[in-house]
Amino acid sequence: MEPSGSTESSSSTSRASLEELVKQAAAKDAIKDFNAAAELYSEATEFQAKLNGELALDNADLLFAYGKALYNVAVSKSDVLGSKVAGESQTQPSKAPVERLSTGLASASDNGQSTVTHGLAEDTFDNRGTETADVTNKPYFQFTGDENFDDSDLDDEDDDQVAPDDEDDFANAFEVLDLARILYHKKLNTLEEGDEGKITEPPSDIRHVKERLADTYDLQAEISLEAERFTDAVTDLRIALELRQSLFPIEDPSVAECHYKLSLALEFGSVNHENDDSDEGNGHHEQVDKEMRNEAAAQMERAIKSCRLRMDQEQGKLDGDGSLNEDRVTAMKRKIANVKEIIVDMEQRLADLRRPPVSTNDTNDTMFKGILGQIVGQSQSDQRTRLNAVAKEANDLSAFVKRKPAAGQPSKKSDPLTKRSAQGDVEEGHTKRSRVGDANALRR
Repeated sequence: MEPSGSTESSSSTSRASLEELVKQAAAKDAIKDFNAAAELYSEATEFQAKLNGELALDNADLLFAYGKALYNVAVSKSDVLGSKVAGESQTQPSKAPVERLSTGLASASDNGQSTVTHGLAEDTFDNRGTETADVTNKPYFQFTGDENFDDSDLDDEDDDQVAPDDEDDFANAFEVLDLARILYHKKLNTLEEGDEGKITEPPSDIRHVKERLADTYDLQAEISLEAERFTDAVTDLRIALELRQSLFPIEDPSVAECHYKLSLALEFGSVNHENDDSDEGNGHHEQVDKEMRNEAAAQMERAIKSCRLRMDQEQGKLDGDGSLNEDRVTAMKRKIANVKEIIVDMEQRLADLRRPPVSTNDTNDTMFKGILGQIVGQSQSDQRTRLNAVAKEANDLSAFVKRKPAAGQPSKKSDPLTKRSAQGDVEEGHTKRSRVGDANALRR
C-alpha cells in the first residue's frame, strides 16, 4: 500500500503542474496568441477534470477562461477571412437589412473602423467581393433572373466550404462556456444557501461568482449575435445586466457596455424577414417590431446616461485633485475625450432608433423603377451600359443577392441549469462584432 505521504506529494505535484499550465495559457492569452492559449487551457481543463472530477464546481473558472479563449480563436479566424474579402470590396457597405436600420456608433469607414472600435478590424463570413465584381458584367434581366439564383447557389457552396469551421469554433466556445455557466449557477446557489440559509463563504466569493457568471452570459450573447439568434442574445444580456447592476453602480463601464449590447440585440431582433412568394413580389419583406425597437432606444439612453455619469466623475477628479502628476492628468483627459466621442456616437444611434425604420425593399423598388423607366425602348447594349454604370455607383446591392435564410429563433430558456447548444448560421457577423467591439471599448 502506498504511504499517505507519497500520495500527498503526488497530488501536490499534480496541482503544481496544473498551475503552471494555467500560467502559460494566461501568458499566451495576454499576448493575444489565442490558438496557443486555447490549446494550453484545453490541456489544463482535462488535467483539472482528472484531479477534481468533471463536474466539480471549482472547475468553473478554468472552463470560463478556456471558453473565452475559444471565442477569441473563432473571432481571429473570421478576422483573417474578413480581411481577405475586405481587400476586394472595401468600398461596399454592409448588405444586411438589419444593419442599415441605424448608422450611429456602428457607422464604419471604408476600412471597417469607427470612432469607438479603436482599430477593430472589419470582418466578414461570405465572399461578397467577387459577387459584386460579377454584377457589373451582366445586363439587368440576367442579373435578377435565373442566373442570380445560379450565382447564389455557388455562393452557398462557398459558404459551405468556409462557414463550418467558423461555426464549429463558435459552437465549441458556446458549449464550454455553457458548462462554466451551469457550474457557476450551482456554486452560487451553494454559497447563497449555505447551512440553513446562512452564507458559509466570504461575500467576496459570491461577488466573484456573480461577476464571472455575468461575463459568461455576456460572451454567450455575443456568440448568439454571431449566429443571428437575437432572442437568445437578448435573454442572456438581460441576465448579465441584472447581475452587473447588482454588483456595480450605474456609471460603471461594464454596465454601460451591457446596456449598449442589449440595445444592439433588440435592434437586430426587431427586424423580422418574411419570404414573399406571391406573383407580385420576390425576396424578403421586413417587418419591424416597434416595441423591441423602442426598448432598444431606451437601453441606448441608459448607456448614454451611464457614460455621462462616468465622464462627470472623471472630470470632477481632474478638477478637484491638484496633486496629480502630468502623466496622470494627460491620461485622464484622454479618457474623458474618448468617453465624449462615445457619447456623441451613441446619441447619433439613439436618433436613428427614434426615427421610423427605413424599408430597404421600398428603397430598392424606387431605385429600379427609375432605372427601368430610363432604359425602356433602348437597345440591349445600351441597357447593359446603363445598368453597369448604375451597378458601379450603387451604394446597396443587397436586393440582388440571394441570401440563405436566417436560422429560426429558439424559444427562451427557463432553467439556468439546463445545457444549451449553439446553433444557427454564422452570417453577417463581421458588422455585428464591430458593433459589439464598440461596446467593449466602453470599458477602456
